[in-house]
This record gives sequence, structure tokens and C-alpha cells, in this order.
Amino acid sequence: MNKYNKYLIIIFYLSLTIFNSNASEINLEFERNAIEEHCAAVFENFENKLLENNWEILTSNNHTTDYLHLENNNKVTVRKILRGDNINGIRYIFHDGIQNPKLMVNVDKKCIVKLSRLLIKNEKGTIDSIANLSKDLKLVIDQEFFNPPLPEAKPFIGTKVAIVDTGVNYTLKFINSNLSRENSKTLSGYDFEDDDLLPFDIDISRSLFFPFHHGTAVTSIILREAPLSEIVAYRFPRSDMCKFKLLINHIANNKIKIVNLSMGSKHEKDWVCFKNAAYQHKNILFFVSAGNDGINIDEKGVYPASFDLENIIVITSSDIFGNLARDSNFGKNSVDFLIPGEQIPVIDHRGVRTKASGSSYAVPRVVAMAVRYLSNNPNASVGDIKNILISRAVNNNQFVKYGWIPDPLDDYLFD
Repeated sequence: MNKYNKYLIIIFYLSLTIFNSNASEINLEFERNAIEEHCAAVFENFENKLLENNWEILTSNNHTTDYLHLENNNKVTVRKILRGDNINGIRYIFHDGIQNPKLMVNVDKKCIVKLSRLLIKNEKGTIDSIANLSKDLKLVIDQEFFNPPLPEAKPFIGTKVAIVDTGVNYTLKFINSNLSRENSKTLSGYDFEDDDLLPFDIDISRSLFFPFHHGTAVTSIILREAPLSEIVAYRFPRSDMCKFKLLINHIANNKIKIVNLSMGSKHEKDWVCFKNAAYQHKNILFFVSAGNDGINIDEKGVYPASFDLENIIVITSSDIFGNLARDSNFGKNSVDFLIPGEQIPVIDHRGVRTKASGSSYAVPRVVAMAVRYLSNNPNASVGDIKNILISRAVNNNQFVKYGWIPDPLDDYLFD
């Protein structure tokens, strides 16, 4: 075991020890009793028994009921887990008060806890971690941290590439060793969502209890196909998209020419500030994904892919034969390249090797091509990078502007 892995293990167990030392302060007796009482009642067909014990119903439909406990004024959302027409289990979400989710518990039809996720917050009220609990909801099994400490490392010197995404798991050795840094303790990138220097790979916009992770897998493709990449990691500002102006200015100040932006949406207004900032920085080349809705984005816009900007390259996914991949977006005017992007090997945020598909994973393959070209031609302009990629495309497809690049690993014409 190397020193790096020992360091991470020590951090993990130290933080777990600190949490367990305060475990007595987290009292889940109320939640355990509520689950026991309600779950038994559901499967005995008198589920409104809770109403006899200081509860009232706030809202209800066929599948979900919101209860309010009248003494402590806390809400619990109860959702039936169905298999066909039968109840196969129940999901409970307990809140601090009305608005703030605290604990999620899934039980089976025998009322046995199968999964539980507890949000651990700091004194500022922001989430520090998510804890997986034991079946009796008394012990912490493990924790997923939102902003773990950054392991120290020597600054990597290579060809800079900005990854604008959900962040990266900078505790993984293969990521950490290639990160761009101001010094051994400080990254060159930034978290524009949390407004700090720790752009960790996490996105809670879809679910507080099951965060979405994306940036680490995307970055793993770039590092495999362009090992000289100096990764400048940015977590994008989902809650305030006009921070993209600050983000792009930060990229410009870092003198970065290549940006991987494997994301987008159908809401043009969310991307107006990005568009204006990108237009002001024409010496930065943005590689963006076309999306995976199976639509022609010439007709139904997806942004920023559908913006008419000279310094945006839009990429969609193909199979290994150059056919448009299933559900990949296309557009003869809006999409530039078809790239093999199906079943691509990645390393996810856990450090697990797996495979991923879609335009999000086709983008970093072209970015890696651009990095390799720029490494050999450090004075190349954005126009030079774009032209060399166009020269590599086989123009045999009606779905995109320039065509298909069969082998993104081939360095032909890059010297």
C-alpha cells in the first residue's frame, strides 16, 4: 500500500471516528418509532393510524402522503414503493421542520430497513456528508463527503484543459496527480457552485440523498487518451448560471485554450450569460455535447450546443461504424462531429472502472485529440485546433456538419 492510499484511509477513519463520537447527539428515536408504527399499519390496511397520534395529513394522492407531526412541527413524506399494483415497500423522508429533508429510509414489505441515508450538516447548515446507517438506524456504516480535504501533490505541468462539470474526485490518485495547482495545497480551478477552492464531483440538484456524479468519469477519458493533460477543474454554477461570466474570465486568466463542457439543457435563458462571455473570449475553444434526446437540434434547440458561436465545437456520439448512436442528438448545422462514444471505458467518482455511453463521453475524446495536438504545437491558435480536427473528419454522414472521426486516438497530422 502506498503512502497516498494510507493517507486517504487515515482521513476516512479519523472523520468517521469524529462523527461517531458525536453520534449520541443525533437522536433518531422519533423516526424509528414513526416508521415502526406507520409501516405496520400500511400492511395491515389501516395506514391512517398515525392520525391517532398527533399527526395530520398535509397532502395526499394514491402513492404519496405528507404528514405533519403536531408537537414537533416536522414533516414526513411517505411514498409507497409499488411492484405492479402491490405495495412492495415504503420510502420515508423525514424533515427538519417543513422544508429541509434530513433522513431517507426505504423499508420492505416486512418493514425491515433496506436503505437509509442521513444528511450530516455543519454549523452553517450546509451538508458535509451523507451517512449510510445500520438497519436499526443507530450506527453509521460509512459516509460520502461533499468537500473532502485535498491531498497535497506537486503541481503537474502539462497542456492545460479546463473541465467544466460537476467537479472531479480529486482524492483519486490518477486525478490528483494531473491537477493544475497554484501550489501543492491549492488548485488552479474553482468551485463556482459552493464558491470555494474544492471543486469536488457532486451535484445534488436531482436528489439530496442520491447525488449525481459526472465530471470524474469525463476527466478519466481525457487523462487516458491525453496523459499530458493538466486538468483545471471547475464545478459549474447550477444555482446561478450567470456566474459563467466569472468562470470564463477565470479560464481566460489561466490562459486555457481548451474547455470540456459535457453538459447542456433545453432552457436557452439559462445559458445566455455563458453565450455572452464565450463570445467575448474567442481565443477559448469550448467543446460541448449535443445531448441525448434523439432530436434534431437544428429544429429543437439544446444549449449551449445550438448557439451560433465560432469558438464552440459540438459533438455527438456514434457507434464504431460511424452510425449515429441511439438517442444521440444531431443537426447538420448545429453539430460538428460524430465521435465513437458508446461503451467507453471510464473511471467513476468511486474509482471504479466501468463503461459509459453518450455524447457527454464523446466530447472528452475530441478534447483529448485537441490536447495532444496542442502539446505538439503549443503556439497553435483556436482556429488551428479547429481546422486540424475538421481535416480528420470523414464527411460521410447527413447528421453532422463535418463528419465522423473514426479513431480519436490516431495522431495523424498532429506533428
